Amino acid sequence: MKVSVFTLGCKTNLYESGQIIARLQSAGHVAVHGLEPADVFVLNTCAVTGEAERKSRQAVQRARKLNPDCKVVIVGCAAQKNAQQFAELPNVTFVKGVANKTAIVNEIERVGTDVEQLPSVFCSDGFAAQERTRAFVKIQDGCNNFCSYCIVPYLRGRSRSRKIADVVREVANAHSAETVLIGIDISQFGRDTGESLPQLFDALQGANTRLRLGSLEAGVVTDQLLASLARVDFCPHFHLSLQSGCDSVLKRMNRKYTTEQYYEAVTKIRNVFSDAAITTDVIVGFCGETEEEFQTTCDFVRKVGFADVHVFPYSPREGTVAYGWQDVDGATKTRRAEALGEIKAQLKRAFAQSFAGKTCKVLAERKRAGAWEGYTPQYLRVYFNGPAAVGEVVKVKINEPYKDGAKGEVI
Repeated sequence: MKVSVFTLGCKTNLYESGQIIARLQSAGHVAVHGLEPADVFVLNTCAVTGEAERKSRQAVQRARKLNPDCKVVIVGCAAQKNAQQFAELPNVTFVKGVANKTAIVNEIERVGTDVEQLPSVFCSDGFAAQERTRAFVKIQDGCNNFCSYCIVPYLRGRSRSRKIADVVREVANAHSAETVLIGIDISQFGRDTGESLPQLFDALQGANTRLRLGSLEAGVVTDQLLASLARVDFCPHFHLSLQSGCDSVLKRMNRKYTTEQYYEAVTKIRNVFSDAAITTDVIVGFCGETEEEFQTTCDFVRKVGFADVHVFPYSPREGTVAYGWQDVDGATKTRRAEALGEIKAQLKRAFAQSFAGKTCKVLAERKRAGAWEGYTPQYLRVYFNGPAAVGEVVKVKINEPYKDGAKGEVI
């Protein structure tokens, strides 16, 4: 039987789809990533926003166009939030939530709905099939933060961590030039098991891969963690979640830090990794955000000097604490997103310019229109010419900013 596994949403979802594919292949099925003609489609859904949930429903129609007689199996966060929205769609035969996703290998012939209770401990469901130039290894699931705008803790459950020994085994098994350690909130790694992120990186010393971290909270940036990172082949790219550069907005968001504490974390990072890329997410137009609060955020973004900023207009999410609070009008959100986007573009170009004349180790990912594309350890996208192969790390001299990154030549 051929099974197409289609992923919406975050890298954790992508990893879990890789686990599903590995299990399906072990059971003798032909299993592939992405939408292509198949007997069965497994749709791994997302519900972080209403738009993500809508796209999850639309994926059913996309599958039916590829095979009108197919069976469609739904798993993931959108199903966890509301299984019924899928149960009555044409061709949908089975709906499952977040828990025990990989069991779908034994359930693709089932009919009905089975949204299980979320687990309280990390479930090791086997290694994921790795089909990209960099490997993703999940080290944690769930979240304890309960930010006022966020639905994720209600869908993923409380934080639970994978054992270090199991992580080390999968990193070694991935056989990739670069490995990204991911989760829903990896800053909470080990708090439920008596282990820690510094201990994890100490255990990964000698790993035959360069290591990269997923999104972090500023509070986890300690001298001990940075010292552990400095002892391994670590990619100095820190995606530190900010959401707002204004303390009054952070308080309404139930974010558990101040801008002063955030900036202290940035300073610590740059004291150890002088060329580190620090990137972030910022929500504009959160409930009641005034023009003064927005300008405070803009000033803070400039002060930090981010390498990149992902800008999102606030979208109310039913089921969250902030749902129903005073909203900011759409036109104001759009204007603020555009204004912050201009600051982002300036900062991004300045970061790329800071590498002009330097030599970086670039992971080659693809060749298009005669030129290679890849990423430095700082996650600067580089367009370059010269001999390389997909998945190979090559030395590239950076010339100048170009498009959304920089361009250079293999040396």
